[in-house]
Amino acid sequence: MKLIFVYNANTDPLSAISDYAHKVFSPSTYKCDLCALTHHNLGQRSSWKTFRENTEANMKFLYIRQFEREFNFSPEYPVILESRKGELIPVLDKYKLAEIESIDELIKALTSYIALNE
Repeated sequence: MKLIFVYNANTDPLSAISDYAHKVFSPSTYKCDLCALTHHNLGQRSSWKTFRENTEANMKFLYIRQFEREFNFSPEYPVILESRKGELIPVLDKYKLAEIESIDELIKALTSYIALNE
């Protein structure tokens, strides 16, 4: 199984600085729920890192421009997709990610999805 995680962010230096400042000074209005769940101000959450290292799913992490360049597709961001036989299948869309309140809840949702779809 291949999961594609697309952050609602870009990689250019100005975007990175802006996103970091926004996350620090106004976290409740930060536009990337996936980023907020998987990372804190100093990097990746340890439970997320452990999950990534121990899951059997192949995971790919992209930013908006990288994703759109590779797949020529523009869903609402952030989003988690499964790439299956050339198709992109939504796993958790922007709205479902907004409802998830903790990294443990995200890991549980992904673990369930992986178990049901392998």
